[in-house]
Amino acid sequence: MLRNWKTKLLTVAVLAALFSLNTVSAGYAAKQKEQSRPKETITFWHWWLDYQTFFLEMAERYRMETNIQVDFQVFSSVGRHYWNKVQAAAQANVLPDIIGITDDPENLARYVKGGKFLEVTQEMKVNKQAWEYSFYPRVINALYFTDKNIYGVKGDSYWGVPLSAMNIQIFYNKKLFEKAGLDPDNPPKTWTEWMQAGDKLKKAGIKPLVAGFGEYWHYQTFFRAYAWPLLGKEKIRDLYMGEMAYTEPECLGILELFVELRKMLYPGAYAMSNKEAEIVFSRQKAAMIINGSWGVNVFEQMNPDLEYGVFNFPKPDTAEHPMYIIGGLGKAAAISSKSKHSEEAINFLRWLSAQMQQERWARIPHGFPANLEAQEKMHLKMNPFVLGMKHLAPNLFLEERWEVLEVLSKNMQLLVLDEVTPLTVLQKVQKKKKQLNKRKN
Repeated sequence: MLRNWKTKLLTVAVLAALFSLNTVSAGYAAKQKEQSRPKETITFWHWWLDYQTFFLEMAERYRMETNIQVDFQVFSSVGRHYWNKVQAAAQANVLPDIIGITDDPENLARYVKGGKFLEVTQEMKVNKQAWEYSFYPRVINALYFTDKNIYGVKGDSYWGVPLSAMNIQIFYNKKLFEKAGLDPDNPPKTWTEWMQAGDKLKKAGIKPLVAGFGEYWHYQTFFRAYAWPLLGKEKIRDLYMGEMAYTEPECLGILELFVELRKMLYPGAYAMSNKEAEIVFSRQKAAMIINGSWGVNVFEQMNPDLEYGVFNFPKPDTAEHPMYIIGGLGKAAAISSKSKHSEEAINFLRWLSAQMQQERWARIPHGFPANLEAQEKMHLKMNPFVLGMKHLAPNLFLEERWEVLEVLSKNMQLLVLDEVTPLTVLQKVQKKKKQLNKRKN
């Protein structure tokens, strides 16, 4: 009888213990499930497909640190398609929390004046401007509007956060240079030397130059690069302001140089995307390519054994003004003014642009971080571009209207095909400029 009573008591105790254990386990599981849910989710649109893997890694690291999820979405893999979609989303008031942007002050101003982007001036200025001063000046200035700027945006204001820097120069294949009898360690410095190098390469059976002239930014880069030595700062400003005509001899001189350049171009370059041109260069089918600092990462992936050097666009022999490098801001991010997570978005961008994350940006995708303190971690092959940041074209805090640049680019593409003359191109550009000035007045 006593034994039965003790057995029953032991059974009840075991059952109670098991119940308690299950209750604790269930509570622990519920707590773990709750912790696995992010406190907030931030959406980030961009079109930088080459960096998506890196971004996903950064999102995971940030989630582990803060329990905030950042959803990086490649909204489109082509820049112009991306912006068409962003524009549609802006009109429908469905922009994401963070929008990937690049160096385009006119486009930025359009979204700012439309009330679509959040101002970040206060955040840049706090703590003795620590965040602002962490970037290359020319890079952060691309997201800044001065007092009485021509775009009509509130003066002394910032509207985005830099993520990377860039500049555009010319990569050249050292082995192909040597094969053509050229000094692989002494690339062309003047226009005449460049044309002579092209002739030697052709005689050796080597295609001299490839570029993605199917994309308009190549034409704009060439025009800007040679506007500086042939026009100088004051005339460039006058040109953009409409106080100087595009049909002036200095502008004609730029396109006459471009006509000379045609004889070096890889067949079909006028229709190539930049990615196609990069493939041609990485496979050593052309000796040179016009490309940006991002090419270091691209060529490291495509052909890590490729031996190349880098040089700036060579200066015209008769130029009276300095030759500069075209570049500044690479990738950046703006925050939607309608975001329900604007504070979290700012905190994330502050984290992503900080030294530790920017150093990882420099190492993992061999990128060009915007943060000055991350320079030492960059790939050695990035050195010419780091040095290039000291020779960038001065910041005029204005750019030509996109409609004008589009007409210029379209017609320079026809110039590659020898379907128009340099003067015809500039007459069409000037006509568009006049039309826009009339509307403005």
